[in-house]
Amino acid sequence: MKNDRPHIAGKYQTSMREYLGNVPALNRGTRFSVMFGALAVVLAVLSLPYLVPVALELALAVALLSGYASVPFAWLTLRSRRQMVEQPVEVFADDAGLHFTHGVVDLDVPWAEIDRLRENRDSFFVMATQARVYIIPKRAFDPDQIDAFRQLVASSAAHNRG
Repeated sequence: MKNDRPHIAGKYQTSMREYLGNVPALNRGTRFSVMFGALAVVLAVLSLPYLVPVALELALAVALLSGYASVPFAWLTLRSRRQMVEQPVEVFADDAGLHFTHGVVDLDVPWAEIDRLRENRDSFFVMATQARVYIIPKRAFDPDQIDAFRQLVASSAAHNRG
């Protein structure tokens, strides 16, 4: 039985700056950032009336809750892999899942491994099992393919969970 959902293809190349710019959005709202951000706020309240510890703990809370606390760690990880991060990537979405060609590496991500799709103004964040995230800039697709991609991810991921 043939499915009528579209096949979507795109091509993109990211820079280190663009990749690091997406790191806060990836980490904002995660269990880790919310729990430890809330813990830092509680510690700040318990540290009253001492202003220096309160200021440091509130700064830590803001960094954790906003996702910016992860940027230095991501930079340290990515700087040794700069050439790999900045290679052109081809992405293809179909009924089976997402297929990436990155340099000489081919990667298949079946829909059963995809939990959800998040997006910001410029990118899609495809959240997969085992704490994997695939960042796909929206500029990788033609404008008419962006809605089709959203629908394909949503319907395929929901279908595989149910």
